[in-house]
Amino acid sequence: MTSEKYKLICRYLRELIEGSVWEGKVYTVGGCCRDTIIGAPIKDVDLAVALPDGGIAFAEWLHKKHLTIGEPVKFRKYGTARMYLRKFPGEEIELVQTRSEKYTDRTSRDPSTAFGSIEDDCYRRDLTINSLYYDISGDRMLDITGKGIADIENHLIRTPSEPDMTFDDDPVRIIRTVRFATRFGWEIDPAAMSAMKKYASRLEIITPERMQSEFDKILECPTPSRALNLLREVGAMRYIIPELEKEYDLRQSEYHFGTVWEHSLATADLVPPQSEMRLAALLHDIGKTLTAIKGRDGQNHFPGHDRRCARIIDTALRRLRYRTESIDRIIFLCMNHEAAKRWGDHAQNMSDEALRRLQYKCVDKKRFNKLMTLIDADNRTYAPAHCMPEQVPAIMTRSQTLLDEGTAMFGYHLPVKALRIRKILHLPASAEAEIAHIKEYLMRAAFVNPLLSRAQLCKMVELNKYNCDEDSPKRRNHRRRKKS
Repeated sequence: MTSEKYKLICRYLRELIEGSVWEGKVYTVGGCCRDTIIGAPIKDVDLAVALPDGGIAFAEWLHKKHLTIGEPVKFRKYGTARMYLRKFPGEEIELVQTRSEKYTDRTSRDPSTAFGSIEDDCYRRDLTINSLYYDISGDRMLDITGKGIADIENHLIRTPSEPDMTFDDDPVRIIRTVRFATRFGWEIDPAAMSAMKKYASRLEIITPERMQSEFDKILECPTPSRALNLLREVGAMRYIIPELEKEYDLRQSEYHFGTVWEHSLATADLVPPQSEMRLAALLHDIGKTLTAIKGRDGQNHFPGHDRRCARIIDTALRRLRYRTESIDRIIFLCMNHEAAKRWGDHAQNMSDEALRRLQYKCVDKKRFNKLMTLIDADNRTYAPAHCMPEQVPAIMTRSQTLLDEGTAMFGYHLPVKALRIRKILHLPASAEAEIAHIKEYLMRAAFVNPLLSRAQLCKMVELNKYNCDEDSPKRRNHRRRKKS
């Protein structure tokens, strides 16, 4: 939302709570305060209410006045609520009481929570830049640590409490710290960096779902390479995707620059900031960790690495509880990122038949475009002398031409069904292998000419029967005996 809308919401709430028990007790907190100072767009509004069970109680109070859209969603275990105001229907508002936290079980991230003062609430937060409060009634910003505003001005990331306590209590803050440092391009305080390294092993207690959520946000940073290198530096990557550690020192051939890790990060920087695309870019060469062989030239080569990536990716992403459909989409992109490697710098070696095969394999244009995006990023991050920045634009131009001509093969369905083939050839239902072979033969013809009609394809089936009969073992033996 814009800062103007945020100010309108604050003014609206100020007028509502004037003279009530809530006056002087309601604060906006965290990102909306930080982004107001930075001048960045505000994502959402978080309210902290300095009264016992204040978040839920304030939401219920607003609901009773018929000021919310429907009943607020309440999470009583955590003392939080979520609602939409009728006057600002498009803006989600989260509410919570100011609270203190106590971590008694080192094997769990879940602390015991209780009502606390605004000071207690402030010092339990992750970073100083997220520990600012705006007093709605008093129309003033509160910087309780005395560091938040200065750290924003000085572009510094540090914790409101002692770093050891901050990261020991909730190790996922290690990933959050990396995310904010990367998002804003700011430096991490050395004391915080030291504590992050010290407590990285505590990430073992974080649930896979929460790890996935935080990692997705990392991947969507403007330059994920910096974030991923920071995660490596502090030792956090081994608790997120440990399979990537084998890439760190894995050298490549002269066609690439640096290690597999460095190439993968550069590729990730070039694809759109969407988690599936960034994961595909990060993992597209993970198969190289299984296929590396030393060639006669003394360099590493990775035959079939694109085909060997599937199992590694599936294992890694299932561990993080990614959805099966998402994993399948990522694996498809990674397994096909080499599809155009032999087509030449300007796709001069690409035939229409080969392009149609790839269109057919992608099923739809959306997936084809994503694959081209990955291939283009991969092409652009080779060694300077071997980059191919013109290849994908040429492929995309030709693909559009096929679409315009009506000969593209996105969503193509062979117009001759198995039942029809059986009738033409008088085959039994058990002849599945032979029918599959004939359908492959027809598809090869369709890739050359996708405008072949059903009648033409049926005629080819008849000819295929004749050719199969002619080439049968019985006929070959008969010809040998006759010749002898």
